[in-house]
Amino acid sequence: MRPQDIVILLKIIAKNSNPWLYKDLANELYISQSEISESLARSTLAGFFNNNTKTVYRLNVMEFIEHGLHYVFPVLPAAMVNGIPTAHSHPFMKKHFQTDLEYVWPESKGKIR
Repeated sequence: MRPQDIVILLKIIAKNSNPWLYKDLANELYISQSEISESLARSTLAGFFNNNTKTVYRLNVMEFIEHGLHYVFPVLPAAMVNGIPTAHSHPFMKKHFQTDLEYVWPESKGKIR
């Protein structure tokens, strides 16, 4: 699994059974069509996606997010850098958490440190 695999699956879920094409996902997520294809092949092998019916096994994805995501993609706080707010620092999550430290995804144009 790669980080974009879960993002792609969540994008498909968000479409609420509306028809989609690989090129649509590629344009909306700024990922190449070949990466969409490779990602969905990985997700099929992992039991998250049915390539024949183009459906996501939502319960499998939720179970992975809830119990496995932090093992596959561990977060290790690093040096202070500018970036894009993530985790509890994201504007949506800030409503639910209070913290002294901001967590960011490193990005040179980011406004949060």
